[in-house]
Amino acid sequence: MTAVLATEIGRADRPRCALHREAELSAWHDLLAAIHGTEWQRRTVCDEWDVADIAGHLIGQAEDVIRPLSFPRRLRKAKRTYPSTPKFDAHMMVQADEHRGTPPAVLRSTFDRTWSKATKRITSNPALIRRISMAMDEFPDFSLNLGYIQDILLARDLWMHRDDVCQALDRPFDAGPYGAELVAQVMRDVLDGPFWGDRPAVDVELTGQGGGTYRLGRGEPVGRAAVDAVGYMRTLSGRDDVPVVSGDPAAVEAVAGCRMPF
Repeated sequence: MTAVLATEIGRADRPRCALHREAELSAWHDLLAAIHGTEWQRRTVCDEWDVADIAGHLIGQAEDVIRPLSFPRRLRKAKRTYPSTPKFDAHMMVQADEHRGTPPAVLRSTFDRTWSKATKRITSNPALIRRISMAMDEFPDFSLNLGYIQDILLARDLWMHRDDVCQALDRPFDAGPYGAELVAQVMRDVLDGPFWGDRPAVDVELTGQGGGTYRLGRGEPVGRAAVDAVGYMRTLSGRDDVPVVSGDPAAVEAVAGCRMPF
């Protein structure tokens, strides 16, 4: 199969991103309704979070969209509470902290209500607001604008955390109708930012749900590698540092070693 050049993948526009987000919110509604009893306390791969903490974090994401001043408030609180943690990671930890102990029925209703409001805000945000940018501790010369965060990263966050919860509950993960499009946006972003670095060009076949074949890097590829698509998203996001990658050694090394904000 011919590899798609990651540099030539088009950015999903706002209407398409809205479809991605709506599909994820529908899947989350069904997932939350199916979690019962002690399943809420199942540990996940996300640091010290359990299933309920992930739901709380995602509610916090929606709250920060609805009430923009909650974002800097949480950043200040995060700096005090988690001074040695990168600021955005610490911010997300505060989101989960603030919802810890919430009864499951309230988590479900709050999730649906806040994300409904957040979706309306994302859709109506003017261009001036969407151009606001934020720098990252790990990549000081790289910044993300609010439009990209709300359109691309929030749907990606919902999608990846849904897999986290499915893994914690030993349930199958359905990548959804837009899984391949979400993965393609990740592959674009690997090269669009400083994340691939000076790694050589490779062709990577992402197998399974959301799969496709992509060329990462620039120039002629040094080899070809294959890895499960959802599994590789877990690796890129720092959830799995020992991915099962097969292929040419130089390509395997390059693919397995890349990480990026998710």
